[in-house]
Amino acid sequence: MRFLLFSICAFLLLYGLFRPESPPDLFENSDKTLHLLAFGGFSLAARLAFLRAPAWLLWGVLLICAPLSEWLQHELQPSRQFSWLDIYANLAGVVLAALGWWLLTVLYKRWRMGKLV
Repeated sequence: MRFLLFSICAFLLLYGLFRPESPPDLFENSDKTLHLLAFGGFSLAARLAFLRAPAWLLWGVLLICAPLSEWLQHELQPSRQFSWLDIYANLAGVVLAALGWWLLTVLYKRWRMGKLV
């Protein structure tokens, strides 16, 4: 089930990044919000799918994929614009996912030890 979730998230992320046209603007900077949410969700799905992978390796690969995907998007779809702000949004999604995962693991360990107050 974890790998199915990861596969679905990967497919949706790749579709969003490499489709020929940009998504419609729902509000100002909605594309940045979509980048943040997409990379955050994908990162959490990756962590769930690869629980046994060392954290430094998994988060490191995701941090490399964040800017690389924006560059590839422009290279593979010339109609799409390269944007540094999209890269920052991608990176923010990965970092927020990592922080959220870390916080959940700390809370879970405390709960298991009966020290959650």
